[in-house]
Amino acid sequence: MPLKLPILARPPIRSSAEPPESGLAEGDVLLAPFMAEIPPAHRELVGVLPVSDVNAAMMEVLRAGPPALQGRRTIAGLMLVDPFLRLRDVTLALSAAGVAAVANYPTVQLIDGETARVFDSAGAGVAREIAVLTAFREAGFETVAFAASLDSARAMLRHGPSRLVLHPGLALADWRERAASSLAIAHMIPILRDQGDTPLLVYRPHGFGHELDQAEALADGLAWIAD
Repeated sequence: MPLKLPILARPPIRSSAEPPESGLAEGDVLLAPFMAEIPPAHRELVGVLPVSDVNAAMMEVLRAGPPALQGRRTIAGLMLVDPFLRLRDVTLALSAAGVAAVANYPTVQLIDGETARVFDSAGAGVAREIAVLTAFREAGFETVAFAASLDSARAMLRHGPSRLVLHPGLALADWRERAASSLAIAHMIPILRDQGDTPLLVYRPHGFGHELDQAEALADGLAWIAD
């Protein structure tokens, strides 16, 4: 049965008497509260721009108490390259709320070219993202790794995530760009299979359609924004 990883802006509130929501009744949920007030088309990019405090939104939810996810396990989506992220404070807040898993979502890997090199030189690039995800794993947390390129996927796998989610990037207006990035994801999957047995999921961002069908068919499961 394919693995499913729905991504939610808010914990769903459901009484035990209500029927389960389709696809959300059990299993893991990736919680990303920063998305709550952002239109779907802008969620991928806004998360890595200095206009939204991703981690503060998560901390606010955690302070409110354990997420009400009956029958589900919560994965906290965090901006791991945030220079103000204090690992000890976050791990304590996560543990107090009963959250035992983290993901690098949103990911800085959506920034490329010269801007990505600037981020790397400032210690806020992919290497930093991997280092902080590894630190969470060493602190006893399960990690779910998002990767937007073959190189970053290989690097993430070396640090033992429980799942690797392949991100096709931003949904550009030109369908040919979306098709090319989707095909790149499909080509990555058999290569990564040779690097171990970590489950490989495909992430379907807002704006992608049938372009990702081939990659999804090759993968072990799907991650998607469910609200």
